Amino acid sequence: MKHWPLALLGLTDVVEGINALALACYRRGLRKVHRADVPVISVGNIAFGGTGKTPLVAALARTLLAAGFRPAILTRGYRRRDRRPVTVRGGADAGWERVGDEPALLARALPEVPIVVDSDRVRGAATAVRDAGATHLILDDGFQHWRLARDLDIVVVEAKDPFGAAAPRREHPNALARADAVVLSRTANLTEARAATAVLGAYAPDALFVATGLAARAVFQGGERRSPDVLRGVRVVAMAGIASPEAFVNTLGDIGANVVEMRFFPDHHRYVRRELEGVLAEAEAAGALVATTGKDAVKLPEDVLGRIAWVDVEAVPLMGSFEELLAPVLGRPPSLRSVDS
Repeated sequence: MKHWPLALLGLTDVVEGINALALACYRRGLRKVHRADVPVISVGNIAFGGTGKTPLVAALARTLLAAGFRPAILTRGYRRRDRRPVTVRGGADAGWERVGDEPALLARALPEVPIVVDSDRVRGAATAVRDAGATHLILDDGFQHWRLARDLDIVVVEAKDPFGAAAPRREHPNALARADAVVLSRTANLTEARAATAVLGAYAPDALFVATGLAARAVFQGGERRSPDVLRGVRVVAMAGIASPEAFVNTLGDIGANVVEMRFFPDHHRYVRRELEGVLAEAEAAGALVATTGKDAVKLPEDVLGRIAWVDVEAVPLMGSFEELLAPVLGRPPSLRSVDS
């Protein structure tokens, strides 16, 4: 769990007020809500920082694919350098500077799923339906994006911090009343899941609760995909530039790696070679291997990537299922759900 500076935590009331005002404008018709021609599934949160949205987005896309649908992912491509709209298919043209680190990661993990990177999500939705034949749209980071109507509103919260108290919040927990479903991420066990469900139930009495954990799918080393067991008993230096690096360390521990050092950088960090060579030198001195996340791996030069291991993770259900989560938008046309709901 990331520890935010007190100065940023103090912005919570300001940001909550701004978002409350924006929502009121949409509810009163002062701003127009646009509807897509296919169901829209929003995955968002009420807090800033990493709550585990990206693994959930990937899991939902895989579930839709397995059910015979053609999902597409809509994202703005946070902190990318190229501002033009782009559609990524099969991992092609998925350079992180062009599309953003998280879209690049999703494109590599989901080659069958079009990723539409566009700050105008309404335009992106039209592109996905028209050009990619999408049957369902997954709106990444969409809980406060009311301009595009959604048919399923999913909010992700960390099981250990269900109220988002450890990070600046975008909205008060009262906003969970708008959610169709609440996904508890990085859940350690069913006891933790039930405790978080109990405290959030009063805020989201009609929502479906699903709990997920993180599990390693594979380890990539030297360009080869290997079993996570390849790191069992291996001394590693954990390098991560994500919002919750502790979650990565926990994943390494789960697969039996021996974490001897940790080198954490800010979320969405743009690495420079000096930093990377420094971490590699520390690892060599410690007789260890550098291990990093998929989100970091997409930003590394090929020669550096060949000298480290990166861990591909996935969200796995511990309580409930992804099929149950998506049930409202499977096998039926879009609903008339709006921001007034």
